[in-house]
Amino acid sequence: MSFVEFLKSVDGPLRFYLQYSLRKAGTDLENLREEEALRVIAKVAGGHVAEVFYAMYLESKQKGKLLALVSA
Repeated sequence: MSFVEFLKSVDGPLRFYLQYSLRKAGTDLENLREEEALRVIAKVAGGHVAEVFYAMYLESKQKGKLLALVSA
C-alpha cells in the first residue's frame, strides 16, 4: 500500500481534517502524487500532522508484513 492509498483509507475525523486542509489549499487526495504527498500534507496541515500520518502509515506497513508472515 502506498502512502497516498493509506491516506485515502483513513476514516473519521482524521479523514475530514485531511480533506478539509487539502481542499483549502486547492487540491484533494485524488490529485495527490506519491512523491509530493508528505510535503503537501506538511504544508497544508502542519509538519506535526504529516509526521503523525507518516508514522501511522509505517506502522500499518509493518503490521501488514507481520500478518503476511503469520499467514504464510
